[in-house]
Amino acid sequence: MLATYWNKRLRGSSVAFLRAAVLIVLAYQLLYPLLYMLSMSLRRPEEAMDPSVIWIPKTLTLSNFVDALRVMDFWDALANSLYIGIGCGLLDVMSCAFVAYGFARFRFPFAKTLFALVILTLMVPVQTIILPLYADMKYFDAFGLLGLFSAMTGGPDSISLVGNYSAFYLPSLFAMGLRSGLYIFIFRQFFSTMPRELEDAAYVDGYGPFKTFFFIMLPNAKNAMITVFLFSFVWHWNEYYLSNLMLGNGKKNFAIALSSLRVDLESVVNVQTISDPLAVVTRIQAGALLAIVPLVLLYLVTQRFFTDSIENVGIK
Repeated sequence: MLATYWNKRLRGSSVAFLRAAVLIVLAYQLLYPLLYMLSMSLRRPEEAMDPSVIWIPKTLTLSNFVDALRVMDFWDALANSLYIGIGCGLLDVMSCAFVAYGFARFRFPFAKTLFALVILTLMVPVQTIILPLYADMKYFDAFGLLGLFSAMTGGPDSISLVGNYSAFYLPSLFAMGLRSGLYIFIFRQFFSTMPRELEDAAYVDGYGPFKTFFFIMLPNAKNAMITVFLFSFVWHWNEYYLSNLMLGNGKKNFAIALSSLRVDLESVVNVQTISDPLAVVTRIQAGALLAIVPLVLLYLVTQRFFTDSIENVGIK
């Protein structure tokens, strides 16, 4: 009996040790880029490629962050990223939930075909539709209303939304924003699993389809709403191609700021060390770290809700 007991204890300890070892290795692989950026951004340029410096710099410095903050226009980029991320996230939640509810609960001709086309939009790169999208935003006609108004009054027949947040808000408002097909799929999966008795009870109480959606179904979709908002926020935060085209030269988010950081650093005047490529490397790492800090903070605050949301909406 004693031998059996110790064998079980030894087996349990071995399994726990192996599990902990695997988790530590995976955690190190995931945290390595963040630790590398932190280490490089705190180094002096001459220590960037010093083989004697592994993780902890010999001399800690914050000059890399100071230069990155200045060159990136950090606070303006932060404001633009928040305006786009939060605004598009909220609009994506409302519009995609509305569309997904129709696919999940109502039967109409070609419903499955239309939903398949929605899913196929995930396979279309934004580069293939960027020209018509840019033309629509550059010469926005408001569904032909501006053209009609121009014919009556002689005013402009279009307005330019390039360089304006509306270039991002409008597609999200009509469930045609960045990766909206995925958000519609998430909401459809969630609404399909909700009991129909909730809607039947709402109809008995005199609720119509719209009131049922806004007061019964949507409040119960909290998990899916959190998932969609976080996905939309992060993807708009990291978006470079569309942001670079639609925001124009007057505004930049973090993705644009990071992409232009090397060129801007090399063109800075009155800072002799910037011409050193090692100085550029350390400052780029500092800029990248500054750009992801808000996302890390967002993850720390919402990780529990996000994990629960992923489990409840059935994403694999």
